[in-house]
Amino acid sequence: MKLQNMRRNETRNQHFVPQVEQKLNASNPNSTGGKFRIYSFRIADREAYRLELEAPRGGAIASTLSMLDLFSFDVPGGGPLRLNLEALFHKYETNVEIRTKGLLEKLAAGSTDIKTELIDLFAAKLLNFVRNPFCIQKVLNSFPSVGHYEPTDPELLATYRRIVEGQKPHQAYLCQQLDVSQETYVTWLRLIFVLLMQTEDDQPNLFEGVIKSLFEARDTQAAAFVWTYDQGACLLSDRSYCQPIPDGPHMAMSFNLCSTAFVDYIFADAATLVEGRAAPAFVAFALNNWRQRPQATINVTVTKNNRPMLARYNRRVIEQARERVYCAEKAGIVLA
Repeated sequence: MKLQNMRRNETRNQHFVPQVEQKLNASNPNSTGGKFRIYSFRIADREAYRLELEAPRGGAIASTLSMLDLFSFDVPGGGPLRLNLEALFHKYETNVEIRTKGLLEKLAAGSTDIKTELIDLFAAKLLNFVRNPFCIQKVLNSFPSVGHYEPTDPELLATYRRIVEGQKPHQAYLCQQLDVSQETYVTWLRLIFVLLMQTEDDQPNLFEGVIKSLFEARDTQAAAFVWTYDQGACLLSDRSYCQPIPDGPHMAMSFNLCSTAFVDYIFADAATLVEGRAAPAFVAFALNNWRQRPQATINVTVTKNNRPMLARYNRRVIEQARERVYCAEKAGIVLA
């Protein structure tokens, strides 16, 4: 059954950055009781990169970067059960810690067998962008018309219609908090469902198809720049990501991997990269040969303890976050 996990459940506190990722940025990563905490900072002055620590002991990740019923689309009164999108996220969250630690261990050992880790982590991080309530309009712009696509499968269509017509007593308050219209909010929920719904058993969904096309496109070159640190902490944004370069011909997104590492994914437009570097006829010939290469590759660069790049990354996170950033350390954040 394609929707066997789409059953009513009691999950009301719904994370848009999963706890497993926050755990990788915890102030007490060795907690034996599982009560992980993280420091949160309100952005007091964005231009001056001034942050205000909100709680000296940090906050519990169980209630951090979450909202009540954010992904719920049918909440009948009189009981705790509700229908929500939570089950669709689990497959992408399950291996985040394993993939993150595996990637960093392999890179430290000089291994190049890291394609699985890079793609799986990109999927998990991109999903965090898609389901981030502070990115709703950008998500809708990034996947135009997807939120209005109606499934043809009767079972999927029934759930889709429930997303539109189900009881949402929380909707007006949430939309006010997020500064979006109720129509926009529902369109966003529909988009998430359409991207992640499983149309055929064991077949990629639309979301996975998008990721596959990004990494295998013949007109772009995929690259990952991994930055690791022995000292200094990487910030985590309430928007889940930041952009290392402005919008343009190249798609680029930076993600926190853990408190000691971050990654830049760049999908560079090949024609733009070589434009003006040789005679037009030679450029066209070279691009045609490049597009016909037998297998798409991911260029990987790993750099250790580059402090200026850590400062640059942390500044970008502050510049682009909604109102808060998070960290494993409460003082000495590298910004310069």
